[in-house]
Amino acid sequence: MKSICFLLLIFYSTFLISQNDFDCGTTVSKEDKKIILEFIKKVRSKQEMVAPEDSIVPVKFHIIGYSDSTGGIDSSDVFDELSLVNEYFKNAGIILQHCGPIQYIYENEYAKFEKIIDETICDEEDEFNNLNIYFVPELFKVVDGDTVYLCGYAYLSGLDKNRLIMLNSCSTNGSTLAHEIGHYFSLLHTHSSSNGHEFVNGTNCSTAGDLLCDTPADPKLSSLNVNQICVYVGNEQDPLGDFYNPDPTNIMSYSRKHCRDFFSQEQLDQMSNYFYTYRDYLSCQYNGHFNDPSQDFQFSIYPNPAYDQLAFSSNKIPLDPFVYNVIDITGKLVMEGHLTENSYINIGHLQYGIYLFVLSDGEEIHQVKFVKIESHL
Repeated sequence: MKSICFLLLIFYSTFLISQNDFDCGTTVSKEDKKIILEFIKKVRSKQEMVAPEDSIVPVKFHIIGYSDSTGGIDSSDVFDELSLVNEYFKNAGIILQHCGPIQYIYENEYAKFEKIIDETICDEEDEFNNLNIYFVPELFKVVDGDTVYLCGYAYLSGLDKNRLIMLNSCSTNGSTLAHEIGHYFSLLHTHSSSNGHEFVNGTNCSTAGDLLCDTPADPKLSSLNVNQICVYVGNEQDPLGDFYNPDPTNIMSYSRKHCRDFFSQEQLDQMSNYFYTYRDYLSCQYNGHFNDPSQDFQFSIYPNPAYDQLAFSSNKIPLDPFVYNVIDITGKLVMEGHLTENSYINIGHLQYGIYLFVLSDGEEIHQVKFVKIESHL
């Protein structure tokens, strides 16, 4: 009996260590890098930051389990985690709020979730203009034939990828969900080298690493160089030969999961500005009339004012695409096109000012004014 207990203890300890070292699967694409660099350049040229204020970010939980209805995460646990996440994000002026009911999906194929490959279910089930969060019992990617297990991953840019994928066992550890949402709002890992290695002396902090100067250079933390009491015990050196002195408490690091509970001020400011510049189209349309197709035709365009994207939503699925026109204050037609019931309209090329949005649903003409602003920054 003692031998069995000992073996179980070893197995459990190994399981905990392996869970702690599961990777973040978020990657920085060339397009991500371009957008983030342009965004940061714009922020710094203005030499000002958006003042934090309470901005609602609608989230939609999708809980995936096995075909026998097992394996789904407890909804009360993820709502508790969302409350903790909001404590981290409140100083960025961001409040995450669940929109509508939770969706439950019980299919073995998606319960064993392979990165990108199994996002076919997300393409079908994403709630338009919400941050969709999928919780799965198993999460992995295949690299050169090897299986790599993941804690979660997100997309840093793109209108069609408003989603996070989260491993159940990492979703309520106090930091991984906040870590992936940080990516969604443009934050890089503190050990990022996609822009070059950051020096310990800080001389290249604004152009290398995570591009922020109040997050120390990071050699890539793990359970091997951060101990159980969250102290860095490594002896790595940067390219100049200086010893690293990273912050094991930063949420965007690879430190032990229980150690991470801190966003720096520059990280908070960057997320706030990124929301207002690239994510302000997020909106919860789950308010009754937009989910009852028997009611009279209704639509909305948002945000208003808008910087570069307008989101269009309606309560009707048209037999033929809607036809729209955008008219400036002189009466000149400046844009036209077709829309489905949920679409985006790129207005980044328009001059700032007041415009009239005119929509035909095949039976009637509808119109509403919107304001194109020069910049949120």
